Parts: sequence; structure tokens; C-alpha cells
Amino acid sequence: MTEAVTTHFPAGCRLTQPQGGYMLWIEMPKSIDALRLHQLALAEGISIAPGPLFSAKRKYKNFVRLNYGHFDVTSTVNAVRTLGGLATDLMR
Repeated sequence: MTEAVTTHFPAGCRLTQPQGGYMLWIEMPKSIDALRLHQLALAEGISIAPGPLFSAKRKYKNFVRLNYGHFDVTSTVNAVRTLGGLATDLMR
């Protein structure tokens, strides 16, 4: 999952290196609105957790959490590729 995100997400993204579990926390460039990315991803059949869901004060506006608990290489890489393209489009 980390390799797919590193390959397909826009430059400037930073991600956690989890010690365990099935979640990646990704910080994207400030120009990317995670709530908008969430809407666009849902339209493509991809579910992500936008950062503001994890803050009572609506922080983390440019963060997303990805779950890879049910990891299927082909579908996951395709979804990450799509998400990366959507995120890149939002930077423009």
C-alpha cells in the first residue's frame, strides 16, 4: 500500500509508516481538500476517511486515512492510482 501511494499520489504527500494495523495516515499538500477528495472518490466507488472526521475542530483538512485490511493487489493499486489522479486534479 505504501508503495502504491508513493507512486501514484502527488509530490509533497507524506504518509505514516505504521508499526501495525491496517491504516495509513496521509498528509497531502495544503491545497487538497480531503472532504472534496472523499466526495470524488465515492463517485468512483472508493471509500476513504477524510481527516476532518478525526477532529472536533475540523482540523486535518488535507489528510486522509486509508484502510488496507482487505488487501487485493490489483483492486487496491487501481483505487490508489485513481485517488492519486483525483488528488492531483484538486491541486490545480
